[in-house]
Amino acid sequence: MAKLITNHDPYHIHKILGVSVLLHYLYRFALLFQYGTAFPAFESPQRAAAGVFLHAMLSWSSLLLPLPIKRNFTKPMIWPEFRLHSIAFASRHIVTTIVTLLDWWPNEEASILAHALARGLVLCGTVKAASFITDKWGNREQRTTNSMPYPSTVDPETERPVIKKQYMLSQFAATASCLLPDATLNFAPLLAIQMAPLMMTLVRKGKVTSFDYHRVYAISLYLGYVMVFFRLLYPADSILTKSVGLKTIFIISFPSSKLRRLMPAIYVWAINTLLSTIIYPLVLQNAIDSMMYNDHAARLLFWFVAVGCTWRQVFTYAPLFGYSIRFRRMGSSSNKPNGATKTVD
Repeated sequence: MAKLITNHDPYHIHKILGVSVLLHYLYRFALLFQYGTAFPAFESPQRAAAGVFLHAMLSWSSLLLPLPIKRNFTKPMIWPEFRLHSIAFASRHIVTTIVTLLDWWPNEEASILAHALARGLVLCGTVKAASFITDKWGNREQRTTNSMPYPSTVDPETERPVIKKQYMLSQFAATASCLLPDATLNFAPLLAIQMAPLMMTLVRKGKVTSFDYHRVYAISLYLGYVMVFFRLLYPADSILTKSVGLKTIFIISFPSSKLRRLMPAIYVWAINTLLSTIIYPLVLQNAIDSMMYNDHAARLLFWFVAVGCTWRQVFTYAPLFGYSIRFRRMGSSSNKPNGATKTVD
């Protein structure tokens, strides 16, 4: 079994940053559960931004470590394309969180176009960077999500496609969160983005299995949703549910729809930026807000969304934990995980 501590990181820079970042996540979740926000008002923006910048240092310091050139398709392990994608996507959330904390976005009321361009630059710039990385170091037919190895007990016909789709939808939601005017919501998806390479490293070193990777990754994806739900439903900030919660539902809808298949990813996010930063505030916000006659109605709607999202993920990720609670057609010949619940239509 490979050692966790090797001479590949002789000064332990990456490991020290990794431990610091894990502690920082715990600290932010503690603040969230106590105050309803990961970045409470009593904390100076500069101090909060410095904590978030630790995550950038962790991601970029991974370039100090050597990697095999070829991807291992039998186990979830880091390869060059994945590492660069992870850095790009983590940087997207780090930048948006810090800019929100320091109030560096162009003022939306003064210039809605400048605000839209700034948000679009971050999102579309990341899409272009990810595309360049794939062209240079990857393969468009064997992408990270669709070619990820799964344990053999997860049925390839009925269970893996649903898990892959949920991973994909979570990634869309993560990207959309960068369009929201709240640092906690910008920060929420970062846990899963940085947990994935950690678990892949542990798989490579023989400390965990492929099952463990998928389980922890699924949990970390859901914890991002927990951070969003808690932020928007915290009683002291009920007004946030109406002003931001409804916008959250709106901006996730377009990239999650089948329309995204009709155009390149950069067009999807350019359109979604336009919808969320210009069309929504100028045309739709008043109409949608008027449908929610008070904050309690908005909170009730978002509670339905939170419960529905949680239930969907329980169904989807159940096979990773040895259970299958989705309905199957009678007579299906697929193998079920040990301890799975046998169900029929």
